[in-house]
Amino acid sequence: MAWTHELPGSYQPLVGRPDELEELRALIERHEMAVAGTSTATVDALETQFGEPRFNAATDIVTVRSADGDLVAAAHYVNRAPHVTAWTQGYVDPAHVGLGIGSALLTWAEGRASTDVALAPAGARVAITAGANDLDMRAKRLFERRGYEPERYFLEMSIDLGHDVEVSPLPDGIALRTLDAQEGLEPMATMIASAFRDHFGFTDAPIEERVGRWNQWRTSDMWDDDLVWLAEADGTIVGANVSTAHYGAKTHSGYIATLGVVPDWRGRGLAKALLTTAFAEYRRRGKTAVALHVDADSLTGATRLYEAVGMREVERHLDYEKELRAGEDLVVR
Repeated sequence: MAWTHELPGSYQPLVGRPDELEELRALIERHEMAVAGTSTATVDALETQFGEPRFNAATDIVTVRSADGDLVAAAHYVNRAPHVTAWTQGYVDPAHVGLGIGSALLTWAEGRASTDVALAPAGARVAITAGANDLDMRAKRLFERRGYEPERYFLEMSIDLGHDVEVSPLPDGIALRTLDAQEGLEPMATMIASAFRDHFGFTDAPIEERVGRWNQWRTSDMWDDDLVWLAEADGTIVGANVSTAHYGAKTHSGYIATLGVVPDWRGRGLAKALLTTAFAEYRRRGKTAVALHVDADSLTGATRLYEAVGMREVERHLDYEKELRAGEDLVVR
């Protein structure tokens, strides 16, 4: 375990999910509050994420404890089919930064990714990615020092719901409904994959894996079938808005997790109708804000749409990437 050799001698590295996820939630909150002054971390979100298909909580999480036994750092690792882009996220308690712990966590993640290179299709380019809040200068310097290249900005945008919401009309030929409690998620998952096929970062993956992830997220306390809107044309789903009951720990805010429209129906106002429908429902439920995340350079002009309906940028995150194997790039750029 070479990564453990980078830790100061008084720190104890452990592989696997911690027994108490509340400890991990509190660590993430301390980390996020120190960087940006806000946090959305919840135990429910961690339970949901760590329960995704193919995520192995026994090998894909590491933690670091102090000599006193306190949880002071953690990282997890995700590598979904077709295994050409691994992803990692780490957290260090603000009282323990500057000691090389973050670098050790990155070494661990790179080691995991290196062992998974063989899972990717022959001849395909393989990389590992990691993200940082744009305010987190320590993390950004670490990534750049370790050979990562800045890849893409993603924005968190939000709107205050302190006024009546005007719901935009649906395009002709569209019927809008919410998800039925007994309805399977494969048609929705297939449509969302089609809507995002030309978006930055998209890779092909078996539909059963996509459905499995959606089914896992359906077990979350944040999921609400009545906040999943499906837009249909002649009985076929052509647009979807998957929203959640609240934005993690920010229970005053709703959250739009996925908003997508298939290419043939773009430019007709469907995305705006889906978006404002959610705003109105959140206001009816007493929420005072709605948030979402978006690719800053979205080719569909999503940021312009969100600004047009009154949303504003509140945080900026930067994804970094490091190539592990050269080859044919299977990721949409």
